[in-house]
Amino acid sequence: MKRWISFVVVFLGLVGSVSAQKFCYVDTQYILENLPEYTNSQNRLKTQTENWQKEIEAKSENLIKVQAAFEAEKILLTAEQVKEQEKKIADELKAIKDLQEKRYGPTGDLVFMRRALVKPIQDQIYNATKQVADKRGYSFVFDKGSDLIMIYTDPKFDISRDVLNVLKPENTPKQNTNNRTSSNNKTSTGNKTNTTNKTGTSQNRGTTKK
Repeated sequence: MKRWISFVVVFLGLVGSVSAQKFCYVDTQYILENLPEYTNSQNRLKTQTENWQKEIEAKSENLIKVQAAFEAEKILLTAEQVKEQEKKIADELKAIKDLQEKRYGPTGDLVFMRRALVKPIQDQIYNATKQVADKRGYSFVFDKGSDLIMIYTDPKFDISRDVLNVLKPENTPKQNTNNRTSSNNKTSTGNKTNTTNKTGTSQNRGTTKK
Protein backbone atom coordinates (compact mmCIF):
# COMPACT_ATOMS: atom_id res chain seq x y z
CA MET A 1 0.00 0.00 0.00
CA LYS A 2 2.83 2.39 0.89
CA ARG A 3 4.52 1.63 -2.41
CA TRP A 4 1.29 2.45 -4.28
CA ILE A 5 0.92 5.76 -2.43
CA SER A 6 4.55 6.61 -3.22
CA PHE A 7 3.96 5.86 -6.89
CA VAL A 8 0.88 8.10 -6.99
CA VAL A 9 2.78 10.94 -5.32
CA VAL A 10 5.68 10.64 -7.77
CA PHE A 11 3.29 10.44 -10.74
CA LEU A 12 1.34 13.51 -9.64
CA GLY A 13 4.62 15.33 -9.12
CA LEU A 14 5.69 14.52 -12.67
CA VAL A 15 2.34 15.63 -14.05
CA GLY A 16 2.62 18.89 -12.15
CA SER A 17 6.14 19.51 -13.37
CA VAL A 18 5.20 19.17 -17.05
CA SER A 19 1.74 20.73 -16.89
CA ALA A 20 3.18 24.08 -17.93
CA GLN A 21 4.94 22.57 -20.96
CA LYS A 22 3.47 22.72 -24.45
CA PHE A 23 2.60 19.52 -26.28
CA CYS A 24 1.86 18.75 -29.91
CA TYR A 25 1.90 15.77 -32.24
CA VAL A 26 2.96 14.94 -35.78
CA ASP A 27 1.65 12.26 -38.14
CA THR A 28 4.77 10.86 -39.84
CA GLN A 29 2.72 8.52 -42.02
CA TYR A 30 0.80 11.49 -43.43
CA ILE A 31 4.07 13.32 -44.08
CA LEU A 32 5.69 10.31 -45.78
CA GLU A 33 2.70 9.87 -48.08
CA ASN A 34 3.17 13.45 -49.29
CA LEU A 35 6.92 13.17 -49.91
CA PRO A 36 7.88 12.10 -53.47
CA GLU A 37 11.24 10.88 -52.14
CA TYR A 38 9.48 8.32 -49.96
CA THR A 39 7.27 7.11 -52.82
CA ASN A 40 10.33 6.75 -55.07
CA SER A 41 12.22 4.82 -52.39
CA GLN A 42 9.31 2.41 -51.94
CA ASN A 43 9.11 1.83 -55.69
CA ARG A 44 12.86 1.11 -55.83
CA LEU A 45 12.52 -1.27 -52.90
CA LYS A 46 9.59 -3.07 -54.53
CA THR A 47 11.44 -3.45 -57.86
CA GLN A 48 14.58 -4.81 -56.19
CA THR A 49 12.57 -7.23 -54.04
CA GLU A 50 10.79 -8.57 -57.11
CA ASN A 51 14.14 -9.11 -58.86
CA TRP A 52 15.50 -11.00 -55.85
CA GLN A 53 12.39 -13.15 -55.73
CA LYS A 54 12.69 -13.99 -59.44
CA GLU A 55 16.31 -14.98 -58.86
CA ILE A 56 15.37 -17.38 -56.07
CA GLU A 57 12.41 -18.81 -58.01
CA ALA A 58 14.63 -19.46 -61.06
CA LYS A 59 17.14 -21.39 -58.94
CA SER A 60 14.34 -23.36 -57.25
CA GLU A 61 12.75 -24.30 -60.59
CA ASN A 62 16.11 -25.42 -61.95
CA LEU A 63 16.69 -27.57 -58.87
CA ILE A 64 13.30 -29.23 -59.35
CA LYS A 65 14.26 -30.15 -62.90
CA VAL A 66 17.60 -31.55 -61.74
CA GLN A 67 15.87 -33.64 -59.07
CA ALA A 68 13.32 -34.96 -61.58
CA ALA A 69 16.08 -35.94 -64.03
CA PHE A 70 18.02 -37.62 -61.24
CA GLU A 71 15.04 -39.67 -60.12
CA ALA A 72 14.40 -40.73 -63.73
CA GLU A 73 17.94 -42.05 -64.32
CA LYS A 74 18.76 -43.07 -60.76
CA ILE A 75 18.24 -46.75 -61.51
CA LEU A 76 20.94 -46.61 -64.20
CA LEU A 77 23.59 -44.99 -61.96
CA THR A 78 26.15 -46.67 -59.76
CA ALA A 79 26.03 -46.24 -55.99
CA GLU A 80 28.92 -43.80 -56.17
CA GLN A 81 27.21 -41.74 -58.86
CA VAL A 82 23.97 -41.67 -56.85
CA LYS A 83 25.81 -40.49 -53.78
CA GLU A 84 27.61 -37.79 -55.77
CA GLN A 85 24.39 -36.53 -57.40
CA GLU A 86 22.55 -36.47 -54.08
CA LYS A 87 25.34 -34.34 -52.63
CA LYS A 88 25.08 -31.88 -55.55
CA ILE A 89 21.33 -31.56 -55.02
CA ALA A 90 21.77 -31.06 -51.26
CA ASP A 91 24.43 -28.40 -51.87
CA GLU A 92 22.19 -26.56 -54.34
CA LEU A 93 19.26 -26.68 -51.90
CA LYS A 94 21.47 -25.24 -49.17
CA ALA A 95 22.66 -22.50 -51.55
CA ILE A 96 19.05 -21.48 -52.22
CA LYS A 97 18.27 -21.32 -48.50
CA ASP A 98 21.44 -19.30 -47.90
CA LEU A 99 20.42 -16.90 -50.66
CA GLN A 100 16.97 -16.46 -49.10
CA GLU A 101 18.62 -15.67 -45.77
CA LYS A 102 21.03 -13.27 -47.44
CA ARG A 103 18.20 -11.37 -49.12
CA TYR A 104 15.44 -11.51 -46.50
CA GLY A 105 17.14 -12.43 -43.21
CA PRO A 106 17.22 -10.19 -40.09
CA THR A 107 20.51 -8.71 -41.29
CA GLY A 108 19.88 -9.27 -44.99
CA ASP A 109 19.96 -7.05 -48.05
CA LEU A 110 16.28 -6.06 -47.74
CA VAL A 111 16.76 -4.68 -44.22
CA PHE A 112 19.93 -2.87 -45.24
CA MET A 113 18.38 -1.36 -48.36
CA ARG A 114 15.23 -0.25 -46.53
CA ARG A 115 17.35 1.43 -43.87
CA ALA A 116 19.55 3.11 -46.49
CA LEU A 117 16.54 4.47 -48.39
CA VAL A 118 14.27 5.48 -45.50
CA LYS A 119 16.74 6.62 -42.83
CA PRO A 120 17.71 9.87 -44.62
CA ILE A 121 14.02 10.76 -45.05
CA GLN A 122 13.32 10.04 -41.38
CA ASP A 123 16.24 12.30 -40.43
CA GLN A 124 14.79 15.09 -42.57
CA ILE A 125 11.41 14.72 -40.87
CA TYR A 126 13.06 14.81 -37.45
CA ASN A 127 15.01 17.98 -38.27
CA ALA A 128 11.93 19.69 -39.73
CA THR A 129 9.84 18.67 -36.71
CA LYS A 130 12.47 20.05 -34.36
CA GLN A 131 12.56 23.30 -36.33
CA VAL A 132 8.78 23.76 -36.09
CA ALA A 133 8.67 22.72 -32.42
CA ASP A 134 11.47 25.13 -31.46
CA LYS A 135 9.86 27.98 -33.38
CA ARG A 136 6.44 27.47 -31.75
CA GLY A 137 7.77 26.65 -28.28
CA TYR A 138 6.70 23.01 -27.99
CA SER A 139 8.54 20.95 -25.40
CA PHE A 140 7.13 17.54 -26.36
CA VAL A 141 6.22 16.15 -29.81
CA PHE A 142 4.38 12.84 -30.09
CA ASP A 143 4.21 10.75 -33.25
CA LYS A 144 0.67 9.78 -34.20
CA GLY A 145 2.02 7.30 -36.75
CA SER A 146 4.04 5.31 -34.19
CA ASP A 147 3.04 2.54 -31.79
CA LEU A 148 2.00 5.18 -29.28
CA ILE A 149 -1.75 4.84 -28.69
CA MET A 150 -3.44 8.22 -29.05
CA ILE A 151 -7.10 7.76 -28.13
CA TYR A 152 -8.03 11.33 -29.00
CA THR A 153 -6.19 14.08 -30.85
CA ASP A 154 -7.17 17.72 -31.22
CA PRO A 155 -6.29 18.91 -34.77
CA LYS A 156 -5.13 22.28 -33.44
CA PHE A 157 -2.11 20.51 -31.90
CA ASP A 158 -1.22 18.76 -35.18
CA ILE A 159 1.92 20.29 -36.72
CA SER A 160 2.19 17.76 -39.56
CA ARG A 161 1.41 20.29 -42.30
CA ASP A 162 3.90 22.77 -40.83
CA VAL A 163 6.60 20.10 -40.87
CA LEU A 164 5.68 19.14 -44.43
CA ASN A 165 5.84 22.80 -45.43
CA VAL A 166 9.41 22.97 -44.12
CA LEU A 167 10.36 19.87 -46.12
CA LYS A 168 8.46 20.80 -49.31
CA PRO A 169 7.38 24.46 -49.22
CA GLU A 170 6.50 24.39 -52.92
CA ASN A 171 4.00 21.54 -52.51
CA THR A 172 0.42 21.84 -51.34
CA PRO A 173 -0.18 18.88 -49.02
CA LYS A 174 -3.38 16.93 -49.13
CA GLN A 175 -5.94 17.70 -46.47
CA ASN A 176 -6.47 15.08 -43.79
CA THR A 177 -9.59 12.99 -44.34
CA ASN A 178 -10.95 13.95 -40.93
CA ASN A 179 -10.68 17.64 -41.74
CA ARG A 180 -12.40 17.19 -45.08
CA THR A 181 -15.19 15.24 -43.42
CA SER A 182 -15.68 17.92 -40.79
CA SER A 183 -15.81 20.64 -43.44
CA ASN A 184 -18.33 18.71 -45.49
CA ASN A 185 -20.50 18.12 -42.46
CA LYS A 186 -20.47 21.80 -41.62
CA THR A 187 -21.36 22.76 -45.19
CA SER A 188 -24.16 20.22 -45.39
CA THR A 189 -25.59 21.35 -42.06
CA GLY A 190 -25.41 24.97 -43.12
CA ASN A 191 -27.18 24.26 -46.42
CA LYS A 192 -29.93 22.34 -44.68
CA THR A 193 -30.46 25.16 -42.22
CA ASN A 194 -30.66 27.75 -44.98
CA THR A 195 -33.16 25.63 -46.91
CA THR A 196 -35.32 25.22 -43.83
CA ASN A 197 -35.26 28.94 -43.16
CA LYS A 198 -36.23 29.74 -46.74
CA THR A 199 -39.09 27.24 -46.65
CA GLY A 200 -40.32 28.59 -43.36
CA THR A 201 -40.25 32.14 -44.67
CA SER A 202 -42.20 31.21 -47.79
CA GLN A 203 -44.85 29.49 -45.68
CA ASN A 204 -45.16 32.51 -43.40
CA ARG A 205 -45.62 34.83 -46.39
CA GLY A 206 -48.36 32.58 -47.74
CA THR A 207 -50.19 32.66 -44.43
CA THR A 208 -50.02 36.42 -44.27
CA LYS A 209 -51.58 36.85 -47.70
CA LYS A 210 -54.53 34.68 -46.70
